[in-house]
Amino acid sequence: MHRLARLGSLIALTGVALSTGACAGMGVRTEGTRGPIAWRVIDVAVVTREVEGRPVDAQAFTLVLTNTGDRTVTFTKMEERQYRPGTNSGFSSYSGRWILRPGREWKIKRSASLVCNSKSGCTEAGSTQFLFRIVFTGTDDQDQPVEAVLDITLPPSAMGRAPIR
Repeated sequence: MHRLARLGSLIALTGVALSTGACAGMGVRTEGTRGPIAWRVIDVAVVTREVEGRPVDAQAFTLVLTNTGDRTVTFTKMEERQYRPGTNSGFSSYSGRWILRPGREWKIKRSASLVCNSKSGCTEAGSTQFLFRIVFTGTDDQDQPVEAVLDITLPPSAMGRAPIR
């Protein structure tokens, strides 16, 4: 019973933190280290892209992974969850074979945009702050599992009106 009460308190605290962060902006987090992988975000910019024939403002960036260890790492899965306070999250999963040798970098282009799903239109997006959780899983050259969990909070950016889908 005590565990359930503690879990309820933790959930309530998380909700308060998220709702407060949605109004005041969250701390920016654009670099870190997980196991043998150091990561950083570079080249953050608002760009206009075409989605379904309409211009859409997106926040684009490059994610740089560096293998700081002494073993080659082979990632076979990348899962990405995008979130913006006040909206639903989006999820993508990719499978492949991405080899990262010791001391080498891997640059990955990423972006996030807003699309309005309301037929009556939406207001200006104003200041938008995207959060990402990207999880890379794989093995090293000795068949040991490797997991890199990246929690990224981009700086707020001014984006225009979200197009109606």
